[in-house]
Amino acid sequence: MKVTILGSGTSTGIPVIGCKCDVCKSTDPRNKRLRTSACLQTERASILIDCSTDFRQQALTHEITRVDAIFITHTHSDHVAGLDDLRIYNYLHGGAIKILGAPHILEEIRRRFDYCFNPAQIGGGVPELDLIPIEEPFDFMGLHMTPLHVMHGEIPILGFRFDNFTYVTDASFIPPETLEKMKGTRVLILNALRYMPHSTHYSLSEALKISQGVGAERTYFTHIAHQMEHEAADRTLPPNARLAYDGLTIELSD
Repeated sequence: MKVTILGSGTSTGIPVIGCKCDVCKSTDPRNKRLRTSACLQTERASILIDCSTDFRQQALTHEITRVDAIFITHTHSDHVAGLDDLRIYNYLHGGAIKILGAPHILEEIRRRFDYCFNPAQIGGGVPELDLIPIEEPFDFMGLHMTPLHVMHGEIPILGFRFDNFTYVTDASFIPPETLEKMKGTRVLILNALRYMPHSTHYSLSEALKISQGVGAERTYFTHIAHQMEHEAADRTLPPNARLAYDGLTIELSD
């Protein structure tokens, strides 16, 4: 399994439009952060976790020529606004793209992207999407997937565990029963917005505490705002935890 971090930034992306802070002006490429998303690839599958506002740029940069499915954490625009760009994969693969998420998430996608399911005309460049609800763990293209129920402020969203890889973003609270499902994972991706607390996202110290409770061999923090400079933040972390960055690749053996 190879995991590529397509974007490690928060909803504004980094640099933030109009901002002149040191992080936004940084020449370190690790401080250039597109909206949060990841690509998981095995010999059998090419899977996206979320489809960000920046998906077209991410797909071109990382030469993503195949998408079998997309697992959606929640429907905030920075996580789903790239769905329209999936239509090129309909042409490449000759079929619909599977979109998997909790039932309430899929209902929101159907409402917000109504034109995909009720096209005004044939040939209008409409992506073909196959909505598949997730409620229980199941096997998918050679991977065992466990849905992870977490809270984003007051909004219930999903994280995902694929075998020994776990991905959770935009969380501000993880219930104890979900934490139990995360234990034993080898690699954990978890959101850490900034140093200061936030009402709907974990801070870096809060995320670090969660990661230590999970006990993963390696943890990478994502969904990062411009209040954290990459190198400076990394120096505060233990050896098995680092900030993620755009283009980071993580490989896991069986």
